[in-house]
Amino acid sequence: MMAPSPAGAAVGDRTPADSIGLYDPGTSTWYLRDPVGHSVSFRFGRPGDVPLVGDWDGDGIDTPAVYRPADGYLLVRDRNDGFPVATGYRMRVGAPVVADGDGDGRDTVSIVADGRLHVLDGLGGGPAQLDVDRFPIRLPDRAEAVVGGDFDGDGTDEFAARIGARLVGLEEAAGYIDLEVDPDRMVVGDWDADGFDTPAVFDSLDATFVLFHGTAGTPDTTAVEYGSTGMIPLAGWFGPLPPGGEEPPRLVGLPELTEGDTGPAVVTLQDELARRGLYRGPIDGNYGEETAYAVNAFHKAIGAERTFDFETGDTFRLEAFELPPLPDRPDEPDRVEVDIGRQLMYVIRGGEVITIVPVSTGGSYTYFSPRNDAVVAAGTPRGDFTLFGLAYGWHCDPLTGWCIYNPWSFTEFYAMHGYRDVPAYPASHGCVRVTTWDSDELTFGDYLFVGIPFHVWDTYEPAEA
Repeated sequence: MMAPSPAGAAVGDRTPADSIGLYDPGTSTWYLRDPVGHSVSFRFGRPGDVPLVGDWDGDGIDTPAVYRPADGYLLVRDRNDGFPVATGYRMRVGAPVVADGDGDGRDTVSIVADGRLHVLDGLGGGPAQLDVDRFPIRLPDRAEAVVGGDFDGDGTDEFAARIGARLVGLEEAAGYIDLEVDPDRMVVGDWDADGFDTPAVFDSLDATFVLFHGTAGTPDTTAVEYGSTGMIPLAGWFGPLPPGGEEPPRLVGLPELTEGDTGPAVVTLQDELARRGLYRGPIDGNYGEETAYAVNAFHKAIGAERTFDFETGDTFRLEAFELPPLPDRPDEPDRVEVDIGRQLMYVIRGGEVITIVPVSTGGSYTYFSPRNDAVVAAGTPRGDFTLFGLAYGWHCDPLTGWCIYNPWSFTEFYAMHGYRDVPAYPASHGCVRVTTWDSDELTFGDYLFVGIPFHVWDTYEPAEA
């Protein structure tokens, strides 16, 4: 958001530097600090709210707001201390973005929905009238988040999208925004009081902010340890705060978690798994089957015991997570790799692994095949194939009664398909099983296509340099 310039707040000819803050989703507690380290804390909101900060009234001070995504309700406070007044607004349902898009000194909340950024000109207002031909703004493919900030120091905020580890301007005039950042929770602020906003990323697992200084080349960074695992980062100019305020607790690491658990710790786990391509489900704080299978995929990838529970020590293993070695195929930027040794499938698009899926391949056993009228071995063919056919929904063999879901064929007799039972070990007759929900995500999301190369191998050992 734009750096403030209220009367009497400037330092020489410079505006005050922005600072960081945190929101604890478990207790709805806010922790705001100023650049010299003084802090204030208070409770505001309820579970499920999205915390926001902005200068809603043009007084130069950023104050809290909460957005309720279920019904598009925005509740805004006018102060960071005392007994603030809270005002409610009805908004469009979507993902909120705070920015001062017209340079009038007042932030507002725009909404990302349906692949577009719907820019609003005021709280409770309609579409912006600054340039009606430009709004709403269509987002680029694979945009993961949108932020607003004064990236060129002209007093008006621009919008940028985070795509992987890169922050890219959405508007033609903001094309200079091209900054590589860590793919983590991100906020924007003027950390140096120079009039230019730059990002900061918050590593939720070790509760550390990394502030970026500059938007060209390799910018300098500053690390600030603050708060606890699972808190949500904030940024703004919160005014000069009195000393002696309550600091957030310093608790780093997630607890042990298992199916049936709920709450902010599960939200953090789901978010961190999703950022590493291991989880494709909703970030809803419910440790259900989808979360359990993502944890299982994580354990498979790091070579740990293949349990479905998040265990002691897993926080630090997740923080240090790296992909297992994969074959280098520069001529195939789009492909699928099936790692039978780890029982994982990697979907690669544009040369990058975009998701990691737990699978169950052919077990090392024999069984009687009614179709062959013989005892046959359960094994998955290894080699280089292509997904050449897709059949939607459930399909049952009339002879055996065996049913498969959304089968993607890679040979005449074998397919990658959804199935009700996907254990952590090889158990199929030879096909590559995935869960039914992963099958839907892979089939209807932007992951696979007929003709994509499909490689199956036991264990890949990269050649020594």
